Amino acid sequence: MATEHHPTPDSPTAQDPQHDGGARCNGCGTSRRSFLERGALISAVGVASTVGLTACTDDIRAEDNAPSQHVGGTPTEAIQLAELPTGGLTTVKVEGRTLLISRPAEGEVHAFSAVCTHQGCTVAPNVENGEDVFSCPCHGSHFDTTTGVPYGGPAKQPLTEYTAGIDGDWVMVTL
Repeated sequence: MATEHHPTPDSPTAQDPQHDGGARCNGCGTSRRSFLERGALISAVGVASTVGLTACTDDIRAEDNAPSQHVGGTPTEAIQLAELPTGGLTTVKVEGRTLLISRPAEGEVHAFSAVCTHQGCTVAPNVENGEDVFSCPCHGSHFDTTTGVPYGGPAKQPLTEYTAGIDGDWVMVTL
């Protein structure tokens, strides 16, 4: 059974309406219980959100979910053909995306996402044992420059390929 508190004229709470750390006697302040309950609720929501986001991020990073072909978009100028000689590899940034482009033959170009399908590190052109490759500096995955298929390291899925072609003096990539 709850008892109500009625301050007497000579009690400390009657003389000082701001007792107990600033809460008023008439109960209009936040009680310790309310404060702790709200804190617990906010913490629970934060933990649930973090767990949900972690699961989402893990799904995005999972190799099985990496798309092998970028679908749709608009052909966009990526690099002038004169800047990419036959047999060359390069990295370009187009509309906020980092792309790997190879030109194995005069009229042939290939474009790939520079995001490693293992854990999302940035892949770059490199030479390994005298051979041109796209390699990941984080965990050592190597990708074929014309197919994007991995042949070394922990990556199992190919790099995401973009449709690429030559139009006049430009390498065009569909983004």
